[in-house]
Formats: sequence, C-alpha cells, structure tokens
Amino acid sequence: MIARRDLAVRVAARTDLSPTCFRIALATPEPLTATPGQFGMVACGDGFDPLLRRAFSIAGVARRAGITSVELMVKEVGRGSALLRRACVGTELRLLGPLGNGFTLSPGDGGPLALVAGGIGLPPLLFAAEVLAGQGVAFDLYLGAATASELLDVERCRAATEAAGGKLVCATDDGSAGEAGVITGALERRLTAGRRYARALACGPDPMLRALARLARAHGLDAELSLEEPMGCGVGVCLGCVVELADGRMVPSCKEGPVFPAARLAARWSQ
Repeated sequence: MIARRDLAVRVAARTDLSPTCFRIALATPEPLTATPGQFGMVACGDGFDPLLRRAFSIAGVARRAGITSVELMVKEVGRGSALLRRACVGTELRLLGPLGNGFTLSPGDGGPLALVAGGIGLPPLLFAAEVLAGQGVAFDLYLGAATASELLDVERCRAATEAAGGKLVCATDDGSAGEAGVITGALERRLTAGRRYARALACGPDPMLRALARLARAHGLDAELSLEEPMGCGVGVCLGCVVELADGRMVPSCKEGPVFPAARLAARWSQ
C-alpha cells in the first residue's frame, strides 16, 4: 500500500473537456505515486470555505524534471468543483492522497480486460488504460455518456486502446455519437456475440455499476466496481461513505474501496 501524504500543490493547468467537465493538473515538487482507482481529497478553497475537502479519482500521475503532476478530471456539480473550475494557474491548494485501493491490472487467462466508464467515471479507467497500454496488457475500453458533448477525451482513449491492440466502443444515451443507448448495453451485445474478457473494471453512476454487476453475474465474468459514494474525510473516520458487503458488514468505501469486487458487495448491487 502506498502511504498517503498531505501535500501542498499548485494549479499547473486547467482545460475544459465538455460543457460540464474539466481537467486540472496539480503540481508539487514532492514525489507521489498512485495506482488506477485510487483518489485524492482536495481542499478547493482558502481556509475553511468550503469546510470539507472534495474526493476526486486520479486520472494520472507523472514526474518530470523534479515535479510531480497529478491529473484530475472533474465535473462541476457544486461549490467545491466550481471553485476548482475558476482556479487560476498558480493557485495553491492541498491534496491528501493517494487514498483507497485500486483496480487489479494483471492480465487474466480468460482474454483481455474490459474497461467500462460512464461519464465522469472515466478518470480511473483512462489512468488504467494508459498503464495497461504501457505494460502491453490487452483491453477494450467502453466509454459512455448521456450525449456526444459529454464523451470525454475520446482521442486520448482511442490512442491508449489502439496501443494495446484493443477497441474503443463509445455509446450515448441519446444516440448522438457512437452506439445508441447505455454503455452496458454495448458490452452486453458483445458478450452475447461471444466476446470474452478476463475481468471487467468499471466506474460510473450507480445505475451503470448495478447493470454491470448484473451483466457480470449473468456471464460469469469477474468485475471490479469503483463506487462513487459521498466522502467527507477520505480516511474512514466520518463514515459518510459506508457500503454494505455481501456478508452484511458496513464498511467505509474510502478505506476498503473505492474499488470492490462486485461479488463482495451486497446483493442489491446486482439486483
């Protein structure tokens, strides 16, 4: 396990990805490593406004010329994310991370991996895709969104997927880009047609994750889900992000997750 650190960071870059989402790079001279699926807690403003840090999946980490750059992809939904979107280059913030556990990236015996991202669930899967491509591990990437304008970083996803010899499959709820319908529907059609995967890794809204868990169970497919529970502390103290496991225990997803094997979660996740 990589030890978490509370780091002073500065905004090195910020770019819009869609009408609602943006990318932000946080730089620090301190070394930091992370695995795909882990996250960080960001203090989005000065002092105690807002009081709580916000949790964001890590989309990538790179170190060059003595500077570590931590990439986040954020959807503007409230005060904290709005402050980040308006943060100027050079703004000083704090980042606590890396937190939680990550995806299992080792290749399996049953074929390539299936990476399934819904909307702003893309960051940990894009991170995973680029790591897997660098390791020569085969995968297909399924990228879904409500509409074409919300499909994030499509060309970067395509580049990583093609580097691994895989296929990028896009779908939108309104049919404005890629296949029409939800992204789990696109995966189901391929599984039904005989496509086989060693494991599915997924992050996105709860309905997508539940559909993926049902699909995995029906096809005998191992699946790991990165849950997007509301987090107040990120270290298992506040218990704001508890989830129920199959054995009946309630555990903080920030500490025992956010990535869980689908089979380890309570039955309601696959019903």
